[in-house]
Amino acid sequence: MRFWGQIAFAASALTVCSLLYAQSGDTKTSVSVSPPARVNAKKDAKARPPVAVTPEREAAVMTFVHRNHPELADLLVYLRAAQPEEYERAIKEIFRTTERLATIQERDPLQYDLEVVVWTAQSRVQLLTAKLKMGSNDDLIKQLRAALQAQNAAKVALLKHERQRAADRLEKLESDITRLEANRDDVVDRQLKLLTRAAAEGRPVKAGKKKAQAETKSATSPTK
Repeated sequence: MRFWGQIAFAASALTVCSLLYAQSGDTKTSVSVSPPARVNAKKDAKARPPVAVTPEREAAVMTFVHRNHPELADLLVYLRAAQPEEYERAIKEIFRTTERLATIQERDPLQYDLEVVVWTAQSRVQLLTAKLKMGSNDDLIKQLRAALQAQNAAKVALLKHERQRAADRLEKLESDITRLEANRDDVVDRQLKLLTRAAAEGRPVKAGKKKAQAETKSATSPTK
């Protein structure tokens, strides 16, 4: 196939795609998809800890890619034999992405699903762009347009989710502020009692963050 015969373009696109998503993980879902400057890429590479390519990590990456972008999996298979250095670099970048996504999944499964959709959309756009460099045709342009639309829709969905999380957080902050302002004396009296008791018993008077929050919440809760 002509696409595989000119694999250098696709290999470059794969690397850019991985780097773009790694970058978007730090800056959330930036609308721009321009590749980072070479100087910044070098700084990022120095800042990130090295990742060793092990059989287990390769298997994890291939499982993730097969599930979410099978065409990219075909490219990785080709790179492993034809361009091992590019293959290893791609595996490292995608592995970092899977690690970041795993952390998100533990905290927010819905955000994880949305992030995966964004990754898949961006990956498809990059591979179609690589194909476009080898020769344009109406069908390919149509596919790229659809991929860009999917990419934009995925980013919008993720941003809306983040907006809702921010709104929920703001609502909780407003509730906490209202509760504290309405029960200032009770909060102070309760904290004073706890601290003086701890001092009298010879215990540390500085409560841990979680304990202090629990005590404040208890002091500000409506009396039944």
